[in-house]
Amino acid sequence: MHRQSILAAGSMLGLLPKLLKNCFGTTPSSITTSYGPSGALRSKIEEGQSCALFISASAVHTDALVEKRILQSSNLLGLNPTVLLHQKSLTVSEESALHCILDPNLTLGMSTTGLDPSADEFEILDKISSIAGVNLQALRSRTRIITGGRETPNSPQGRNQYGWIMETQDVDLLLTFQSNAIEAIADNPQLQFCNLPEKVRVNGFYGIGISSDADQELVRFYHWVLSDVGQEYLRENGFEAITNSRSAE
Repeated sequence: MHRQSILAAGSMLGLLPKLLKNCFGTTPSSITTSYGPSGALRSKIEEGQSCALFISASAVHTDALVEKRILQSSNLLGLNPTVLLHQKSLTVSEESALHCILDPNLTLGMSTTGLDPSADEFEILDKISSIAGVNLQALRSRTRIITGGRETPNSPQGRNQYGWIMETQDVDLLLTFQSNAIEAIADNPQLQFCNLPEKVRVNGFYGIGISSDADQELVRFYHWVLSDVGQEYLRENGFEAITNSRSAE
């Protein structure tokens, strides 16, 4: 059986299997999935790694692969905003989020899942430092980087990495994508999240690209995830619609 490979941003680790299940009922045995930083995955594809479908945390990568004629077509998948995930015991709002982030008595974490190093994963800390007038290196030094599963300690099987770490390792606040926050709360109901002030928010404009080698099942999935039904499911799981999204080809 010819295997069809989907490469996806690490922030899709929990969501992609759900999308596949909703599209097909059960994930076809011919489909394999692997995850990593979007920029690193793009490099692997450029170097010849097999990829029938690519979901990137930045549409820059999927578009670039189309321009190089490595992928056949690409589209904007949706917008995934950064939010502040926090312990329910803390009173945090969009208005007070920046004050809480800067509070040295609170343990601050930052998810790098989806915040691709090649796209400057520290952009949000740079914005906070600039707006609040605080030392960037001091802010970075007190921010725990949490990779979403590629670190030690790792969450037990069946637990969400962020939900588990915030439960067991005294992490008070976590900067992460909204889709990650929703998954963490499903795992750890003692968490909730709030929006970040617009002036410091960083948004992931996700892209999806498909290869000319993709079989009919993956072509079907590509069109489904861009359809009204697929987009509604993405919205339920933390994504926001992009009004100027190109139509599926």
